[in-house]
Amino acid sequence: MKISTSFKFSILYVVLFISCSSEVESNQKVIFNNDILSECNHAIQNAVVLDGVTPPVASRRYFYSCVAAYEAIQPFNSKYLSTSKQFNGFTDKPIVDTTLGYCLDLVALSAYTTTARQLVYKEDSINHFRERKLTHYKNILHSKVFERSVAWGDSIGNTIFRWAKKDTFMQIRGTDFYLAKNDAQLWQPTPLEFVQAVEPQWKRIRPALLDSSSQLRKVLPQPEPYINKNGSSTNTKFNAYMKEVYEASNSTDSFKLLTAKYWDDNPNSTFHYGHATIKVLKVSPAGHWLSMFSTVARKQKYSLFQSAEGMLRMSAAMFDGFIAAWEAKYHFEYVRPVTVIRRHIDSSWLPRIETPAFPEYPSAHSVISSAAATVLTSIFGEYEYTDSAENEFGLGVRTFKNFREASDQACQSRLFGGIHFLEGIENGKLLGNAIGEYQLTKLKTLRN
Repeated sequence: MKISTSFKFSILYVVLFISCSSEVESNQKVIFNNDILSECNHAIQNAVVLDGVTPPVASRRYFYSCVAAYEAIQPFNSKYLSTSKQFNGFTDKPIVDTTLGYCLDLVALSAYTTTARQLVYKEDSINHFRERKLTHYKNILHSKVFERSVAWGDSIGNTIFRWAKKDTFMQIRGTDFYLAKNDAQLWQPTPLEFVQAVEPQWKRIRPALLDSSSQLRKVLPQPEPYINKNGSSTNTKFNAYMKEVYEASNSTDSFKLLTAKYWDDNPNSTFHYGHATIKVLKVSPAGHWLSMFSTVARKQKYSLFQSAEGMLRMSAAMFDGFIAAWEAKYHFEYVRPVTVIRRHIDSSWLPRIETPAFPEYPSAHSVISSAAATVLTSIFGEYEYTDSAENEFGLGVRTFKNFREASDQACQSRLFGGIHFLEGIENGKLLGNAIGEYQLTKLKTLRN
């Protein structure tokens, strides 16, 4: 009897599947999807957009979830070190029997989503993603390997969440009211919403590696005074900064306008159309950078372990970057461009993108972009890549020679958008670079 070719392949697949399942069950480790963490990050990104949380809060979600994924698979590769007893307050990590069979991408998925769904407000997006993935793995794995992998990942995910709960996040909820001072030189609520400043207590969040939120503030020079020492008029140098923002934001150069929108990354932005106020859906800065790294990881064919290490380091640098930036913002309480431009140049002027509701100095985008680029360049080198993080939001794709070029463009976008002075941008880079260098010195992820 003649057997069809397709039937032969079906038999071969079944034999290989049973053989592979049996082998995994005994002592082997398998990885089906090196890109699983990119998919996990996208699931959190959806939750960030739906929840409309601030960029600092979004960075916290990414950080703890990325730590969970890394710590879950770290014991299975002797090249990598645990961050337990390296990150502040992280000392409790269970032990796994690495002689048994596991699916490591399933382990990473389980750990990541177990942590993530306890950090978001609308957890359905995470739960639906997790259940779809678990169904997929259940259909291709031996039942014991599946159950063991999920159980270990969930154990680490819950461990990381217990650690996260001690970072004072819950203690500062409901205590975030900030009363703007009656001083023309300091930050005031900005149009069009004129809402109170957000997350004024973020400096109290436990950092990942920094000893304190103010540890590296010393790298920041005092911002240029708005008013002359005699208090009679605006400072000449400040006037130059103010006019620079006004002219850059009013430029007819389409590249500048598109760059401002491309890097806006404000999950809380709104758009006014007549009497209607429309919420605009956007990715957060942390989500944008993690998406960019995912693109590079796919292009360079990074292993699951390399991707997990990169996302761990990036998310930690950005988490500390937001804490340090927010501490500095509320220390200096520096006025926003829109306030002084409407006061001295054009009373009806508005920037190209919405001014976020917190003080200007330093630019947080500059801080976290520079921190991320510093870490990624040192660990992974320089690669040309195409960033598609904003494509689903209708802003297309962009190609960058390396991480630093992307970071510099992200920083410059704040001037083009009309929401930051050049001084806040350039000095934000100083703080971001310092945070990145500090992490590279303090955090050890590879054995010598």
